[in-house]
Amino acid sequence: MKRGPDIATRYRFAQESFTALARTLPDDAWMMPVPCTPDWTVRDVLSHVSGVTDDALAGRMDGAPGAAWTAAQIERNRSATVEELLERWATQTPTFAEVVQSIGEWRTPFDCHTHEHDVRHAVGRPGNRDSIVVESMAAGLAVVDGCPVALDVVLGGRAFRSGPADGPAAVTLERITPFELFRSRPGRRSREQMRAWNWVGDDADIEAVLDAWTFFGPTPTAIVE
Repeated sequence: MKRGPDIATRYRFAQESFTALARTLPDDAWMMPVPCTPDWTVRDVLSHVSGVTDDALAGRMDGAPGAAWTAAQIERNRSATVEELLERWATQTPTFAEVVQSIGEWRTPFDCHTHEHDVRHAVGRPGNRDSIVVESMAAGLAVVDGCPVALDVVLGGRAFRSGPADGPAAVTLERITPFELFRSRPGRRSREQMRAWNWVGDDADIEAVLDAWTFFGPTPTAIVE
């Protein structure tokens, strides 16, 4: 696969893409619940993604990326209008993008773009599934840190190995799309949804892979996008 865009480019794209979606939402959409982030509304998601940039540039990083840190973003931004949040975010993004590029913090565009798709799911606006963020991060997401068995994830005709490097794969995952990788790794799929993929291997080994697959654990209910 070709080398993808750098972190700064990915983040700028993710911010612009989220903002473009946000500007199309009607007023009543902002209070809709977001199933992928229980207890958050669409408005809360905006407070978080714009709040990450604001917190980082202000040096408010204690507790990041924990629940108390994100809750503080939502509370602090509660009185701001949507337009104020979007304008502040746009102003801060160029500097923030260069900062995350300089420290190699790949999770920031991943988090931002993940939340765009959380919002898309909540408001019934699917799309943007082959974005530069999704496509450029797919190879990295195909490798599962801490995988207890040899796993080959076949993506674009190439196998990406996790776990023990030598010998044949104990488990192979075939015909998965970059978008499914992008959504499943942060836990936007249930275990049952992931188990239904095109796995090859013993059941116990597949279950061991699923135990290691998500960063934050699978969603308890199916997310159908």
